[in-house]
This record gives sequence, C-alpha cells and structure tokens, in this order.
Amino acid sequence: MRTFLAAAAAIAWLGGAASAQPVPAAELIADFDANLARGEAIVGEIGAMHARDQFLRRLIMQGFQREMTGEARTAYIEGTRRHFDRIDGANSDRLQDLLREISWAELVALSPAAADQAFSLISHSSDVAFKRRMIAEFEPLARAGQMPGDRFAMLVDDVAMQERRPQVYGTNFRCLDGVYLPHPTEAMDQLNARRAAIGLSSIEEYTAIVRSSYGACPPGYTGN
Repeated sequence: MRTFLAAAAAIAWLGGAASAQPVPAAELIADFDANLARGEAIVGEIGAMHARDQFLRRLIMQGFQREMTGEARTAYIEGTRRHFDRIDGANSDRLQDLLREISWAELVALSPAAADQAFSLISHSSDVAFKRRMIAEFEPLARAGQMPGDRFAMLVDDVAMQERRPQVYGTNFRCLDGVYLPHPTEAMDQLNARRAAIGLSSIEEYTAIVRSSYGACPPGYTGN
C-alpha cells in the first residue's frame, strides 16, 4: 500500500510539472476490450471452481454442527471424502493450467477477488509440489505484508502435514480425546511469536474460533 501511495505521489508531482495528455476514448476502449478478453474467461472459471469448493465445505460443516458420536464423526468424514478428492483434484489440475497462462501477479492485478478465490483452491489441493511452488512465490509477499499472513501460514502447515512433519504455525487442528488441539507443531513455546510475526492471532484465540466453527469434539473421540 505504501508503495502505491508513493508511486501516486510521484505521478502527481510529475503532473504538476507537465500536464498529462488526455487519453483518446478509442485507446481507453481498446485497453478495456483487451483486458476483458483476457480476463473474463479466467475470472469466470476460477469463480465457478471456487463456488463448488465452498458449496462442498458448507455441506460438511453443516454436519459437524450436529450432535454425533465419535464413531459417527469418523464415518461421516470417510463417507464424504470421495467428493473432496474428486472436486479438489479437478480444481487443482485446472488451476495449475490457468496459472501457466497468467502469473499470480497478473491475476491479482486483473481481479483481487479472483486471486482470493484461487488461493482457496490452492490451499485445498493435495498436490504438494504445486503448493511448494506457490509457497515460494507467496513467502516474500507475506513477509512484506502484501498478502494476509494466515494464507501463507495455512499453506506452509498443510504441506508440513502432507509430508508428515510438525506444523510451523499450528493452523490445522484435531480432536484429541474430546478436546481441540493443534496437530503436532514445532517449538510450541515460541508458537505465538511465530504467529505474531506474520500477523496471526494467538493460538488461544484461534482455538476458540476452531471450536466455534466445527462444533464440539465428541467425548473420548480422537481424529479430525
């Protein structure tokens, strides 16, 4: 944001020295048409994939809000997994195709809303190599405050779990004997400091959000 403000100030200063020439309407229309031609299909396709992604997750969350035994919760997760594999897999493959046509920076410039939706699709992908590529691209943005820190943190933790390593930021939780706790996370005594460094709330505050979103852990239950 500060970079954009500085650039705007520089442009304004230059404008004071020499007035900018008015842009012909034909040029404005041509630019508009070119951007629309390039972006309309991509933005629309990402939006459609994101709609399926969120519909799927709203359905599963509705079930979690209902009273159930630990056995029923396990059966519910396993019985619906095939739909997540199908929809998330197709979305991941297609999004990778699209990101070969347009860079992440170009997508953000074209449509911040579509970039937000694309991030959700990335986070739900099971393709670790894809996620690693995006982590490398996102890290400098997150460190510079140009991307919400929770997005970067979730992606880092997802890859750690897929590779059976401890999480870094404690964003993935499980029920452990009826209590919500983060999946194994490195250096828990330094966790809140790591979270604060990229703009995340404390693990205690995040735990309360998880508990509210996913409903109560069934007593004696251990699992997701």
